[in-house]
Amino acid sequence: MKTLFLKKFLSLSVYSNNSKSKLNFYLDSFSIFITVLSIIFIVLIISVNDGFKLVVNESLLNLNGKFKIYHKHNYKLTNNDYDKIISDLPNETIVSKISTKNLIVKSKNLSKPVNVVAFSSYDNFINKIENNLISGKISDNQILIGKILADRLNVKVGSELIFINVDSLSIDGAEKLVVGGIFNTNIPSYDKYLVYGNRELFKNFIDDNYDYFLTNYDVLNNDLLKDNYRITSIFDLNKNLFNWLESYDTPIKILVIFILVICIFNILQSNFLYINRKEKDFYLLKTIGLNNRYIYMMILLRSFLILSFSCFFGFIISYLLLIIENNFKFINLPEYVYFTNSLPININYILPLYIFPFLIFILFTVSIYFYYNFMRKYEF
Repeated sequence: MKTLFLKKFLSLSVYSNNSKSKLNFYLDSFSIFITVLSIIFIVLIISVNDGFKLVVNESLLNLNGKFKIYHKHNYKLTNNDYDKIISDLPNETIVSKISTKNLIVKSKNLSKPVNVVAFSSYDNFINKIENNLISGKISDNQILIGKILADRLNVKVGSELIFINVDSLSIDGAEKLVVGGIFNTNIPSYDKYLVYGNRELFKNFIDDNYDYFLTNYDVLNNDLLKDNYRITSIFDLNKNLFNWLESYDTPIKILVIFILVICIFNILQSNFLYINRKEKDFYLLKTIGLNNRYIYMMILLRSFLILSFSCFFGFIISYLLLIIENNFKFINLPEYVYFTNSLPININYILPLYIFPFLIFILFTVSIYFYYNFMRKYEF
């Protein structure tokens, strides 16, 4: 027992004393620095990518329900369908019925085509447009218009607009309505054309046909509803947009994997250099009776410590940067390109639980092969 203790004590002494050299310190510091940067980049890339998706999803869900209902035979839905739909759904499920109509809107000197979305009551309106209001408020006797449309018509809250039926293009039956609020979804096709208002404001234009939207409920499993109606998710209704978002996942994954590879091989390279510098020390350890396995475990321990230390500081720094940016919005973006005027961030605090074990697994798997062959080459 005393002999084994002496061997371990001497081995650790040789290992620790040599590690105090300036060269070792600089090389270890550089390895840690590269690994910390790798972790920071990985967390930032994943958080921004997830944040961007979250912004788009929230913008769409604020303007639409998660599901839209159609008649199975493509008939237009009426008030009678509302009772049937409600009877097939749980009480907590909100069903929003709206009417849509393409109209022409005129300000003093300008006119634009718009798509009017008329609701019976905002209390039962599934579209939470108030989350996107930038000025004004929601009122049953006033309308809401998008920011781009307001800029193009040169109007603001309190301005009057004239709505004309596209079919007749006649001033007869036109309605003069007041702008009560302006919203900004950062989705150009919505902010250019959508107008929201109470159904009573547009009663001269719309008929008794409705579109029905549902809240976040798994209606796809409702067999009674599927017997008579066809249900489409908002993601299917905006396939092009979501396909465009998904197209970013592949390059993001490739980039993250590339950074992980750099991180791992940075540590491996550091250890290879360390083994070269410590060749004489390892021979000395073998003269006092230590076998290759114990020396090998020392090198693996060094790899683990470097990775653990780097990951700890990498995660701390990356989350601090994300929290600071999320609160103070230092980075500005063109909102009609990225759907937001600031860097979108979704802070996921469980990322370390995925990244760190993965790095440990890859590091030790690769190390077993490389270090074993390297030590056999030098006959440690």
